[in-house]
Amino acid sequence: MIKDLRVQMIYRIILCCVSALAVLLTLGIFYAGQGPKDLTWEFLKYYTNLSNYFVFGVSVVVLADNVKRVFAGEKEGYNKKIRTFKFMTTVMILVTFLVYLILLGEPFTADFWRNIGNLSYHVFAPILFIFDYILFEEKKTISVFAPLYSLVIPLVYVCYAFILGAAIPNFEYPYFFLDVNKNNFGIGGYGGVMLWVLILVLVFTVLGYLLWLWNRFAKENGKWRFNFKNIVFLFNPPEAKQLEIEIPDEKEKQE
Repeated sequence: MIKDLRVQMIYRIILCCVSALAVLLTLGIFYAGQGPKDLTWEFLKYYTNLSNYFVFGVSVVVLADNVKRVFAGEKEGYNKKIRTFKFMTTVMILVTFLVYLILLGEPFTADFWRNIGNLSYHVFAPILFIFDYILFEEKKTISVFAPLYSLVIPLVYVCYAFILGAAIPNFEYPYFFLDVNKNNFGIGGYGGVMLWVLILVLVFTVLGYLLWLWNRFAKENGKWRFNFKNIVFLFNPPEAKQLEIEIPDEKEKQE
């Protein structure tokens, strides 16, 4: 992990600038090569947009604390603000990135790479935020329950989409897998949609625990270990023994 707070600050300034651009582009007010569009409420129905708003908000909070600590004379350290919420947002934007590239977007076409909106809120801002977590977050700081907490926001979003669909006549669902008017998996109505929701919940859970394992994978005393000490933060006493899985270095293997 990179402990230099000045390096973190520079990176996060870039992240906030890219994220701010992504947020502006989600509003549909301007696009490169096109005229301005009327601002409507519909930008609020997209999960992509909402996840980018979370990214921007979290990035600003973390950057503000980072700048404060640097100007206070600190040189090394890690983020100490909203750690669990930042973890949840990382899972959230990771799913935005992967679902768009795999299910919705066409990354192998020229139009995909010419669209500044797609690149900002589907690619650049998500990747920068994900790497902020990978590069700069302190190890062994996330509870084993954090990946489950990460399911809350997506499930609330699904309920939000259903409410909009029920309340607004001729509502255009933002994604085919949430559209109760389509035959998803050959099942009409909410049945097919709920099957998609189950699949996406499993995806969220797997990605969340992979990210959690990354947070537990640290190098200590020259050896890489999966550290599972105090994984709950509620029930483990301070003297609890540390469960570790060691991965020997290449030098040790050769010896």
